[in-house]
Amino acid sequence: MLTKEQKKAIIDDLSQTIKENKVLVMADFRGLSVEETNELKKGIKEAGGKLKVAKKTLLNLALKDNGVEFDSRQFTGPLAFIFGPEETEVPKKVFSYAKKNDKLKIEGGVLEKQIISGKEVEALAKMPSKQEMLARLVGTINAPISSFVWALSGNLSGLVNVVKAIADKKEAK
Repeated sequence: MLTKEQKKAIIDDLSQTIKENKVLVMADFRGLSVEETNELKKGIKEAGGKLKVAKKTLLNLALKDNGVEFDSRQFTGPLAFIFGPEETEVPKKVFSYAKKNDKLKIEGGVLEKQIISGKEVEALAKMPSKQEMLARLVGTINAPISSFVWALSGNLSGLVNVVKAIADKKEAK
């Protein structure tokens, strides 16, 4: 049994972690072996995330401290709380691991102080990352400009060829 001071320390730690991250994924990890859990933790860490296990009631209090109303009684059994600093990377890792290992079940999450379902976490996981979206945007913006420059360079080279042909003709006379 945890003392009041230990519970307070856990709530403070969870609350600080919630503030520092944009996304929280909650997953039922019953049945995972120690090796499987360590593999999951390693993947999450590579994505810049953290995996924590705590009592759901303590998470409720930490979420409440951060302005999120959440009732953990809707879930049975233990949950792993997986935090991520970026919206899509950690959900991608958790989702890909859950596809490989059916013992891990994504139950839901929190995205920028909004409760989301397991299906919404899955949708987040399927979205491109922020960097990919920015790259696509830059490519979309750059495409018309590149085409315009190419068209102008084609016209200019054509004009140069015409002028050169006229110059060659005058020299031949």
